[in-house]
Amino acid sequence: MIDNSNKSEGVEGSKFVTDSLNSSFSDKTQPLVGSVDAFVSYVAATLQIITGMTLIVISILGMIAPMWFSAILSIVGSVSCMTGVFLFYFTSANKGTIDGLINQAIRRVINSQN
Repeated sequence: MIDNSNKSEGVEGSKFVTDSLNSSFSDKTQPLVGSVDAFVSYVAATLQIITGMTLIVISILGMIAPMWFSAILSIVGSVSCMTGVFLFYFTSANKGTIDGLINQAIRRVINSQN
């Protein structure tokens, strides 16, 4: 009636927990730019941040004669800088989503049932 299932094999000290700890450690040693798509995103984000900061500095220094046009360019520069920072963060945050906690939990459940 009672089968010999491996239901306790997800507990600390078992093989699966130590494997997941080792895999998460190896994921942290991956390079910052893992693919061409990530590199293009990082370059685009950097250029957006530089362009936005340049527009803001030009507007603050008063190099643009009409004040209303300078204010509009300052707003455009701020939005450009914010989107560049968001793109940089979004690209950095997405590089480790393949082996997330949910995927590791599913892998442990499948391995323990085998």
